[in-house]
Amino acid sequence: MQSKNKISRRAALASGVGLAVFGDLLTNLGYAQDTGVKEDVVWKFTKLDPDLVAKRAYENYKAGGCLYGAFKGACLAYAETIESSDAEFAKIARGVPFVAFRCARGGFGKLRELCGAMAGGIMFMSCFCEDVADLNAMAAELGEFGRTTALPTYVPENDECPDMFTFVANGLTCKDMGVGWVLNAPEEQRKNWVGERCARHTASIMKKAAEILNERFED
Repeated sequence: MQSKNKISRRAALASGVGLAVFGDLLTNLGYAQDTGVKEDVVWKFTKLDPDLVAKRAYENYKAGGCLYGAFKGACLAYAETIESSDAEFAKIARGVPFVAFRCARGGFGKLRELCGAMAGGIMFMSCFCEDVADLNAMAAELGEFGRTTALPTYVPENDECPDMFTFVANGLTCKDMGVGWVLNAPEEQRKNWVGERCARHTASIMKKAAEILNERFED
């Protein structure tokens, strides 16, 4: 990561998105030994089209919710990008058991905790990171975007919900982001557009995640 864009480990840990110091220690001590299994290695990164990642996340949201749409959409966009140059890793990306990612609709089992789109973005970035400190720094950047940006920013090609209300959540939980939008949106949008809002929110977060990855691996 270039120095002008790099977030310090201390900043990442202090952000609330990075791991707590003690948790980080436990994580490092608990790493499993390399088994040599191809499917469990860090993925080869290639520059992503953030718009394609966002589009695939948006398209896949309705089938399983925010985490499902975020992670599956990004994986499919990645596979699509490398299909002709690295069929092996494309197959790995397409072969993830995405059914397991339906659990985050409503903030992981409707517990209203961490936003599934945020989790999906961080999980996707982790597929390419050897260095946990780098991952935490990228997570902090994505978290800052999620907390401070009026979301959703994504607009689909066929916009059937013009003038979508946007909202600065000042937090990263489903309650902060999703419920916060519902409580503040105009009544008509609150009643009729909440699902569309969540799909666009997921796409917005994943576009930013792709941009952060591109910056991280920039030559």
